[in-house]
Order: sequence, then structure tokens, then C-alpha cells
Amino acid sequence: MFQPGKLQNYLTQISEQRSPVEDTLKRNIFIYGMWLLAIPALIYGAIERGFSAFSQSAINAHDISYCMIGLIILMAWVCIGLAEDRSESEGLPGTQLVQTQTIPFDSTCIAQQSYRLPFPSLCQIYHLLNLKHLEDVHRFSLGNLKVIKVSHFQETQAGGHLRFKTVLDSPFNVLRLWRDPSVDVDLTIHSPHQIELKVPAYGQKFIRVLFNVIPVNSEEHYLCIQMFSDLRWPKELLKAILLLAASLTLLEDLPYLQHLAKRNYKQMVKQPQRRRNPSQAMQLFHRYVDLYADQHSTAHLGSLPQPQRYRPALP
Repeated sequence: MFQPGKLQNYLTQISEQRSPVEDTLKRNIFIYGMWLLAIPALIYGAIERGFSAFSQSAINAHDISYCMIGLIILMAWVCIGLAEDRSESEGLPGTQLVQTQTIPFDSTCIAQQSYRLPFPSLCQIYHLLNLKHLEDVHRFSLGNLKVIKVSHFQETQAGGHLRFKTVLDSPFNVLRLWRDPSVDVDLTIHSPHQIELKVPAYGQKFIRVLFNVIPVNSEEHYLCIQMFSDLRWPKELLKAILLLAASLTLLEDLPYLQHLAKRNYKQMVKQPQRRRNPSQAMQLFHRYVDLYADQHSTAHLGSLPQPQRYRPALP
């Protein structure tokens, strides 16, 4: 017999399981993807009308006008760009703290995203410093990228620096647009709340991603992703590509972070050195634990240490 009460409880459970962050990321992927797809569509339309206008014995004024309209719309589309989406970052205390942090390099921020995630901050740190997640978690977005070896590891006063080689297996990998198939990637801990990923691009250029992980309480944290680049691409085009990539990778991260949160993650910082994973891919996380493990026992937004200027270690 149909019971409305059970149906209502079932619908309530579904709504509670649905993550607002996941909905936001899917919306962002749709918006950025549609914006990018419109550019080749407008270019094709303008070129097709241009060929049609000049392929006849007499120039067709209607086709010329359509071609010009398409080019004007394309220029306006690229110049106006994407509206800055501040719905996730407005009023977030974590974002305010990130803005006071000193960026450890001279560059201009191309794009930025901020989210409040329902996972302990240590899960995010573990995820960012574990190199194997690039192969396993981001198999789709990174196109079967492979981590070949760790070529360099150095401890610093504020954290540490790790260099590892990555290879793009597939010849159709979209990452080939701005990087060689095999490059050395740098991963650096600048502070207890700031991790940098530096990826070489063509022509001695770089793409830098700065992850700011700000704990709120034992079960939540703010994640602010800042993306920098000196590539000489149209700024709005590069911004859309970086925002699309960041949204897609974070969407892939959510199930993995949820899995980590269900584990006894506190054991990751209390584990004695003799029982640690000897893998080179985990060296940077072990360095983080040695320096900042005590802060995760009581850390929350109101008791975070004051941001300090980053000083690179002397060679």
C-alpha cells in the first residue's frame, strides 16, 4: 500500500545526499564549456559566410553582412568574457585570509575559485601531496597522465619542494595544447595552508596553481584555487580553460575526499616513521606531517596562525 510518509522520507534522503558543491561545479562546467564551444562556432560561421560571399561571380552583400556580424559577435564574446562568479567566494572568511597571504612568486592571477567543502582539511592536504592521485583520481580529466619518477626532493624551512616527471600517454590528450608530452612538474609546500603546483608550458612559460586550504573546524575547510600563467593567450580564453579544468578536476576529487574522510585520517599524522609508506610519491606529505601535524588537532578558522611572508630556503 502506498505510504506518503515513506516517499517523503526517501525524497528527503536524496536531497540531503546531494552536494551543493557538486551542483555548483556541474553548473560551472556547463557554463565554461558552452562559452568555449561558442568561439569555434562563431569562427566557422564567419569563415563559411565569407567564402560564400567571394565564391560567386558577384560579391553577395548579404553574405558579407552576415560574415561581419559573426566577427563582431566573436570579438564582443571574447572581449566581454565570462562574468566573474563570486557566488562561492563572497563573504567567505577563508577567502579573506587567502587575500592576506603573500604570493611566493611575481605573477598575475588569471582565475580563482573558492569553495567550502564538507571534509577535514587534512584530507585535502593528503590528496594534494599524494602524487598517485594524478593517475588514479584524474584519469579522465588528465587523459591517463603517468607519473614516471621523482627526480628531486628538498626540505625547506616552511615545507618542502618535490620535482617529478609526468608523461602524456595519449596523442589526443588536450594538455598537449600548452605542454610537451614529458615535463618535470614542481610541487611545493609554502606554508601549512598553501601548496603550489607548477607545470611547464611551451616557450619557457608556466602554469601555476596555488591551493589555499583553510580549516574551518574538524569537519570542514575552505579551498581557494588561484591560477597563474605567463602564456600569451587571450586572457578571457585562458581564464575559461583554466576554470573549466579546475571545476572538472575538483568534481572528480569529491568522491575521493569523501572516501578519505571516512577513513581514520588522524592516524595519517600519528603514524610513526618506521611504519610510513616508503614511496617517494609520499615524501612531501610526510614532510608536512613532521612540520604541521600538531596544528590539525585544534585548528579552526578563529585560531589560525597569522600569515607570514614566505622566505625561500637558501641553497
